[in-house]
Amino acid sequence: MLKIGVVGTGHLGKIHLQNLLELTTDFSVQGFYDTDAGISSEVERDFNLKAFDQLDTLLAHVDAILVSSPTHTHFSIAIQALKSGKHVFIEKPVCLNIEESKKLLRYAQEAGMVVQVGHVERFNPALLASKPFIDKPLFLETQRSAPFQKRGTDVSVVYDLMIHDIDIALILANSNIKKIASFGMKVLSDSIDMASVRLEFENGCVASLSASRVSQHKERKTTFYMKDAQLTIDFLKKEAVRNVLLIDSEGQQSVVRSVIPVEDTNAIQSELTAFADAIRTSKIPQVSLTDAHRALQIAELISEQINESNHFLQ
Repeated sequence: MLKIGVVGTGHLGKIHLQNLLELTTDFSVQGFYDTDAGISSEVERDFNLKAFDQLDTLLAHVDAILVSSPTHTHFSIAIQALKSGKHVFIEKPVCLNIEESKKLLRYAQEAGMVVQVGHVERFNPALLASKPFIDKPLFLETQRSAPFQKRGTDVSVVYDLMIHDIDIALILANSNIKKIASFGMKVLSDSIDMASVRLEFENGCVASLSASRVSQHKERKTTFYMKDAQLTIDFLKKEAVRNVLLIDSEGQQSVVRSVIPVEDTNAIQSELTAFADAIRTSKIPQVSLTDAHRALQIAELISEQINESNHFLQ
């Protein structure tokens, strides 16, 4: 059983704490560290866990830490943990920029510790059930939207929401990107709140990604178009539907619709269990630092293109 601590106990940190406490076979939660004294007192009381007043004190009591603090702190916290010989789980985006993630990659390799990044949609049961049916997609279309919340606006919507779909597109297109075309705008925050992106891959696949955090409703859907099939995943409802084009012996075409069976699992618990398994087996985690660095690199290129072009509206 791994001794673990949580750094950053805001909204997502509390969710991670609750899930870690339920995974009693994999983890023993030793406590947490948060720079906000008010939040620390609340979490200490509600979760009956020890609040450490210094990060290095927490590190001395654990084998691993989970970092769910603001993005700009990820790099320094992860480096301190790696230097202390601790495994690290970091929420997305892995770092504030690719220069930090490059350095973190080097430190992690030198330290020989496991670092996993919280691209939780990789563990969404609807995606896991659908992956066997996604073969050489020609086009994929995503829509990810949510009502505005102040939480998360320390980074743009590209890093906050779209990065999930960037990561999935990179994995399933399985090709390098040759062209990016982006549009975006500020609405209610000081960074990009809406973005629309077209990614063209070297193998011919095209991805159209849209993300908004100023929508009236939540939506998390992706449709994959293949040669003779179409597959739509609803990440929010954990559902997947497949349409397949069939041609009979007389050349008549028909479309057969089928619902893909999806086992309702807890994606956060799945990613945390995978983290524990990677540590136990000394394997590369399912969402590696390299994966996260690549997604961050594309997110940074998208953001730079939006900010530097005349497509950026204010």
